[in-house]
Amino acid sequence: MYTIGDLEKYDYFKDVDLRYALDSLTGVLSRGQILGFTKHLIEKNIPFAMGIIDVDNFKIVNDNYGHDYGDQCLTDIAQNLQTYFKDSGLVGRYGGDEFIFIYLGDTSYENVHQMISNMYHEYKVLRKKFSYNGIEHWITSTTGCASFPKDADNYTSLFAKIDKALYRGKSKGRNCFIVYVEEKHKDIDVHKKETSYLPIIFDSINTIFKNKAMIPCDDVVKSALDYLINILHFSQAVFLKPDGTVITNSSNENNGIKNADLSFVKNLFDTEEIFIPENIEDTRENNPSYKYLFDNFHFLTFIASKIKGSEKLYGYLILFEGNVERIWQENDVAILMYLDKLVQLLYNKN
Repeated sequence: MYTIGDLEKYDYFKDVDLRYALDSLTGVLSRGQILGFTKHLIEKNIPFAMGIIDVDNFKIVNDNYGHDYGDQCLTDIAQNLQTYFKDSGLVGRYGGDEFIFIYLGDTSYENVHQMISNMYHEYKVLRKKFSYNGIEHWITSTTGCASFPKDADNYTSLFAKIDKALYRGKSKGRNCFIVYVEEKHKDIDVHKKETSYLPIIFDSINTIFKNKAMIPCDDVVKSALDYLINILHFSQAVFLKPDGTVITNSSNENNGIKNADLSFVKNLFDTEEIFIPENIEDTRENNPSYKYLFDNFHFLTFIASKIKGSEKLYGYLILFEGNVERIWQENDVAILMYLDKLVQLLYNKN
């Protein structure tokens, strides 16, 4: 929890009353105070970097473990952030499961990128195991960041660019951070995030499978995998057939993965017909098959489904991500399962 001594070194908080300045749950600055401090810095033309941190899939934490557990989790994150920025800035709770940090150090891209990278990796502020009352849960977050006046010279524009960066991080699979770069991120339309893309994807996959009468089944699946890679930007998609044949997207046909390399998938499934890693680091350390993938091909995470009829195994579908430690979302799983059923129908009729 912030004290008067922590805050009064900043002109904006000279006459601070902690009863009204702090968030009642987490002890960091309240929404009004952190935003007021941001506007003060802009008015005084003081350079700073600002980031919005969104805890990934936090609703699941509350739904599965209760709101008391969720509150303790947010408090733990807030304390870690406060400690990390103790000598370089301030942290506030933006609302719900979102936090804001103000960083008053060097705002060059390289320095800000390194500062946030350390927060994720070296200090594990935003990617860590949280334990409370005997329950453990792996906590990750997504961060979008931009700087004043380098990226924006006013409050509204700064927030808009942070929102673009945050949206880009979520679209990459969460559990990552994006520092705004004008050339890369200026054309991002954050308003699209409210639109469900599942019906469009399902319809497009369906159209591909309707061509099964004209081309071989393997080519149909290959076309569907190509489409998913292009639209969803996974690193790779694979269909492993029972005979060991590997069908993959066109851009990864010659990347060195051989039939035997993916035989490990068979060991992932017990009674379940879908594999979703809940804890990336524990899975990597404790599952030899997962570690094999990471060590040999540098894939960071994946989900897989076992395509099985009543009496027949049709194969395995695997979606890989090698660029970020992706947190797989409900929509990702829905797409995988939809493709699973279409592949089953395709090969069952041929």
